[in-house]
Amino acid sequence: MSLSSPPNGEWATRALIDTGSPLTVFDRGAADALGIRIGNTGAETGEIALLGKTRYVQFEIVDLCLLRDPSLAWTARVAFIKDPQFQMAFQGILGTEGFLDRFAVIFNKHYDWFEVCPADEQQ
Repeated sequence: MSLSSPPNGEWATRALIDTGSPLTVFDRGAADALGIRIGNTGAETGEIALLGKTRYVQFEIVDLCLLRDPSLAWTARVAFIKDPQFQMAFQGILGTEGFLDRFAVIFNKHYDWFEVCPADEQQ
C-alpha cells in the first residue's frame, strides 16, 4: 500500500483490511513520513476507539494505492493517530470509510489468498 499527500510526500506501508473498522486509520509515523503536520490549526480532529482506548486523531485527505496494482488508486479521508508513542502491529487499518466503500474484497483462507476489485465491477 502506498500513501501520498501531495505536495508533501509518498510512503509505502503495510495495512490490515478490517471489516469491523468504520474508518481507515494510520499511525503517527505515517503522517510524519508524509509531512503532514499533526496539530495543525484548523485541521479536523476527533476521537476513535482503538484497542480498548480512546485515541485522538487528525483527519486528512490523502491519495492511496495498492502497490501490487497501482491502477487501484483512490483519494480518501484518513484518520491519523496524533500520539507519537502509540504503535499498532500494522501502520494502518483499511476500514469501511476510505477503503471498503470503494472495493470488494474476497478472502479465501483455505487457499491463503485474497482479491481486491473495484466495487462497481462486482455483480
